[in-house]
Amino acid sequence: MSEVEQQAPRPRAAEGEATAGNAVERYRYVLTDQEAYELRLWWRRLVMDDKTLKRYTQQRPYPRGVRATLRRSATIESVMLTEAFRHLWLTLESRAWTEAVNEGPNKRNQRLEVWSVIAAVVCELRDETFDAPLGKRLGEKRPKTVDTPRMSDLRFQQLLDCHSREELIRRFRRALKLADNAGISVVRLADMVALWDLEQRGQYRVKAAQRFAFVMSDAYFKARALKPAAGD
Repeated sequence: MSEVEQQAPRPRAAEGEATAGNAVERYRYVLTDQEAYELRLWWRRLVMDDKTLKRYTQQRPYPRGVRATLRRSATIESVMLTEAFRHLWLTLESRAWTEAVNEGPNKRNQRLEVWSVIAAVVCELRDETFDAPLGKRLGEKRPKTVDTPRMSDLRFQQLLDCHSREELIRRFRRALKLADNAGISVVRLADMVALWDLEQRGQYRVKAAQRFAFVMSDAYFKARALKPAAGD
């Protein structure tokens, strides 16, 4: 468990927030409890209709065009200017980072950039599976095939070798399309983006098994190694 996560407060629900379905994944590499909670609520308001959303919150969904505009944004600059990102950023600043009011402009700029990438990626998800990592989903057998993964080994290696935030957005969006934009945890997905970003700034975790490439590869190749069930 990361030092950040150990110090994080438990998620605080908004006034009138439903209590069911508000759990967050127990172990994450970068995101705090509060960040994970606020992200998932924002994502639900982005993709769910009013009837489905009422299971989790009394808040209303965002207008459909809000998500569409975010999905068309391919650079961090364009993402930052979208209404969808503005909703996410203001929520995080008012709840998740109340202890960081005195941080310097460089730290705030780093937050802006990494969360713009997170928003650009996770908005592609149409449905999620709690606690399911992206690597596992990509390594699963493609429907109606004998033993073909959703993403080939070559493309998966390219996914691990992103060198810029824009490249990460592009490759992760392609990966999600191969995953049918579903079957992945929005929190796990965002956590991988945040972990990649930390490493791009030279902040590697001490244990190699907790670094971006290994975490992604471990989930992918474990899924690849699973034998198809009889009758598949």
